[in-house]
Amino acid sequence: MKITISAKNTELTDSIKGYVEKKIGRLERKIDHIIASDVVLSVEKYRHIANVKMNIAGEIIKAEESSKDMYQSIDLVYEVLEKQIEKLKDKMRSKKRGAKSESFVQNNSSSIEPTIIEEEFIPKPLTIEEALIKLDEDDKHFIVFNSAENGKVCVLYRKKNGDFGYIVTR
Repeated sequence: MKITISAKNTELTDSIKGYVEKKIGRLERKIDHIIASDVVLSVEKYRHIANVKMNIAGEIIKAEESSKDMYQSIDLVYEVLEKQIEKLKDKMRSKKRGAKSESFVQNNSSSIEPTIIEEEFIPKPLTIEEALIKLDEDDKHFIVFNSAENGKVCVLYRKKNGDFGYIVTR
């Protein structure tokens, strides 16, 4: 991980630089995908501000904290980053699991109704063989098409056992 430390309106001492590297380095134990970290330490009147921007696997997380002491500001921003990294890890885990389907929570008094999204679709005229090829190419579970042989709307679908099903409308 690349750590860039800069200072505004204050001198960057070796002890503060070492402290920042130690704290930000600890975050690498929490998640493996940290690419770079930009740390800006600044002083405005009596406020010592620590501002951190991290690139983690393409996701950018930012945190800024201030206090009367620079070391305390660094500790505070570390805690905020720790929480954000945990949220990001949960998000990455849920993406891996394929948890794109929403779970519906039921309250004691009422339940949330699922939303139905209507889409307009114009089926293309295909033969069964062309539909089979398109189904394999697109890696979908089903394909809706107009049969080139009889002009009827048809559905070709893949069964769980690997076979195919074919539905013809009347």
